[in-house]
Amino acid sequence: MKTTDLDAEVGVERSDTTLDYATLVLASPRGRFFCANLGYLCSADERAANPYRPYTLADAVEVLQGVDVAALAELSESEVLDPLGFATDWARYWQPPDEEDIWLATPQAVAALRPIASAMWASAATQWWSDGVDTSCQRMVAHPYSADEFPESALPYRSESAGLDLWRAHVLEDEERYRAWRIERPDNRIGGEWWSIPSPSSALETTRARERLGALELLLEEDSSGCGEARVWPVTVRGNPRVYEIRTPADWARLVDTYPLAVPESKRSDWFETTGEYRDWFIPDWVAVANDFDAVHLTMLGYLTTPGIVIPLTHNRGATVLAGWNPDTTWWLNTDCVYAEDEPVLWRRDDEHWTTAPS
Repeated sequence: MKTTDLDAEVGVERSDTTLDYATLVLASPRGRFFCANLGYLCSADERAANPYRPYTLADAVEVLQGVDVAALAELSESEVLDPLGFATDWARYWQPPDEEDIWLATPQAVAALRPIASAMWASAATQWWSDGVDTSCQRMVAHPYSADEFPESALPYRSESAGLDLWRAHVLEDEERYRAWRIERPDNRIGGEWWSIPSPSSALETTRARERLGALELLLEEDSSGCGEARVWPVTVRGNPRVYEIRTPADWARLVDTYPLAVPESKRSDWFETTGEYRDWFIPDWVAVANDFDAVHLTMLGYLTTPGIVIPLTHNRGATVLAGWNPDTTWWLNTDCVYAEDEPVLWRRDDEHWTTAPS
């Protein structure tokens, strides 16, 4: 992959062993929720299976303190991905934190989670979780969100398709509309598009395939539909794309700071709900990002450390939130870099496992 000056500044090709990844993970609601459910999975305490949820903060702390962290090293990748899928599906960036998210942010819960987070990061199953995009095994996924037949197109279904220029115009129109609504109804909280990804647009999103799993998105999808079927397209990555990697909140902040798009009005209510703060909010201007990068990839580590928190900016007076981005997902801003194969593979979920379906 090509690098740019911003790559060099961020260090996208470097594994920074000086960072305390356990601390970064435990500073994030998704990281804490994942570590807690990983601990519940390894617990023999009956309170851990309800499902994966003790009844009170005191129960949760007691169960987590009793986890045999040595057992985490014995978990397979699929066993580790299951609680991550649970944590991903429970992400909600348009509403206040769930009760369990509040529990897990307390000092006593964080202290109980620390050994689990450290053991998780040392596990053989997670050693690739800070890796950059794997261009050799990218996949696109389409879920049927209704009783209709799967789409016949080789590209997955989208409710709306537009170029990045139109995406940007749509965001700016939203800003003006929400500004007018707030003037008319200053006491009302008006929800809207809470995500910070380049959607809706013609940008493509892919995740990697893993052993016996057609695409990580099958397991790791925020606010998933729960649908038991999906089509998965193999994707060919052409050439040597310029990819920006997100491993930590600082990586996301640097991207937004370098390519800022102010969205204080349209994100005001939703991001107040999820963070409890009113800020001058920013997201990346994906049109500007696409001038320097062909794609942006959120690593597995990046997902555990970055979404759902207030991330202050350095060069712009304000802050940002990463929201709506699935683990290991790469958003391809310049779609001529990727090509979806003609024939998808049908996958079905049965007894909590995804398997290929007969043709």
